[in-house]
Amino acid sequence: MRLELKDIKDGGLIKELTCTSSDFPVLVEMEQQDEVRFTQPIEFHLRLQKSGQLVEVEGSLQTSMELVCGRCLQRYARELSADFAFTYTPLVTDKQDVPEEDSEIELGADELGLVFYRDECLDLFQPLQDQLVMALPIRPICMGDCKGLCSKCGCNLNTHTCDCVRKPFNNKFTALAELDINVSED
Repeated sequence: MRLELKDIKDGGLIKELTCTSSDFPVLVEMEQQDEVRFTQPIEFHLRLQKSGQLVEVEGSLQTSMELVCGRCLQRYARELSADFAFTYTPLVTDKQDVPEEDSEIELGADELGLVFYRDECLDLFQPLQDQLVMALPIRPICMGDCKGLCSKCGCNLNTHTCDCVRKPFNNKFTALAELDINVSED
């Protein structure tokens, strides 16, 4: 997934890529750990615009996947789509501008979306993988009102009911509800 800088003309470049999860090592690892399973190819729609030595990328991704619900542990299908933007900038090779390994660098807000390139070649692989991973839900939930599993017997409370006695939530302030406070007006 490489692109030459010379391919981006004055009007910009529209690029469409179709990938599979096996193209991205992080996604392969996630599938092996049974965190996610991609059921459709991943489609990237990119618009690249050159501004001096900077290349601005605006894009979107779309795919379908199966996730495991974090509450009831059931698989469910979900569409994934996300918009993103990042900027390529040339890698600094001048030794004076490169900080020492142990020194700290403070990044400004405008530098956080930068991706470095060298030799007039843009490598799309890592930034696209990063955007895809960032678009995945952190805590997948099959539905907003998912009841999860019974903490005693483990049955799925969305599909079954159980006879387990549930302890009320241990709220530290419930003792205050029983407190009788007499306020006297003097």
